Amino acid sequence: MLKPGTDLPRHRHSAGYATIVLTGSFVEASFAGRFRVEPGEVLLHAAFDCHANWMVSARGVQLLRLPWSDPLVEGCFRVRDPDWLARLCEQDPLEAANELHRLLQLVRQRDALDWPSQLAVALSSAPSLSLRQWAASRHLSPEALSRGFRRAFGVSPRQFRLETRARRAWTRLLTTRATLTDIACDLEFADLAHMSRSVRALTGFSPSAWRAAASASDLLGQLRSSRDSSALA
Repeated sequence: MLKPGTDLPRHRHSAGYATIVLTGSFVEASFAGRFRVEPGEVLLHAAFDCHANWMVSARGVQLLRLPWSDPLVEGCFRVRDPDWLARLCEQDPLEAANELHRLLQLVRQRDALDWPSQLAVALSSAPSLSLRQWAASRHLSPEALSRGFRRAFGVSPRQFRLETRARRAWTRLLTTRATLTDIACDLEFADLAHMSRSVRALTGFSPSAWRAAASASDLLGQLRSSRDSSALA
């Protein structure tokens, strides 16, 4: 339960999770965009998401939080019966999370025509975007661009771009076999050292440490699979 007037400054979560709105309304600005969410809507956060929240409801907000492990699916969604999920969660949170995955319906981003939201999308998809040129195309001064974006997302556009790029790099480390150098090049980091610093700043660990952990996890999974197969033979 979030009390009326509770605004949360921009913060980071190391684990992914889902937030289901049971009552009330608030605004969230994250890597996935900026959304005003109402009862029945769901915000999905992959690991290392950074976001800020602003209360809208005069009576506060009641939320249900469930685990979420899909690094490629996040943003604003809807479920038809959030109260049923809340009751299921009381009995089995993991089963409630599985049902959430099955019942999700995508919600159109309502603030897409707002220029800070447009800039967030552009920064996430175009690492080399010139902020000065983008501002000029919208008849904004660089200072107005920075102030307006910070007001909407709780961070400067340059820092937002760096963090989204670092998280994309982190996701590729865990989901692909691309070399660290290729990932750094594809995401337009200045060099591998630049990517390493950015990933460490966001996650607390270097790319090589994450890649080693992923390899160890894969090996452990293979060993378990081999052991289980032997037991069934």
